[in-house]
Amino acid sequence: MRPVTVYSLALRTGESRIIRWRPEAITTFTARQCIRRGRRNDATVSVYETCDRNGVALHVAHVHYGPGHYSGADFVTDIYEIPTAALTDL
Repeated sequence: MRPVTVYSLALRTGESRIIRWRPEAITTFTARQCIRRGRRNDATVSVYETCDRNGVALHVAHVHYGPGHYSGADFVTDIYEIPTAALTDL
């Protein structure tokens, strides 16, 4: 089961347009590992509690890697939509 959706954005050095990748479904375990990796690598990590349009509770994690983390990119941002039910099922 892959209840988490991750959205990735990047801005390449010297370009003005932001690159967006297709949303990807991942497991809760993988999402937690990626968020922890961001914290260990001094990325800006923010977690928000909210609900979707249907009223389903979810957590949104925003991981922002600034310049110097990835070669050829000014920044990379990953946004994780994690249903709260998936977190409590662990």
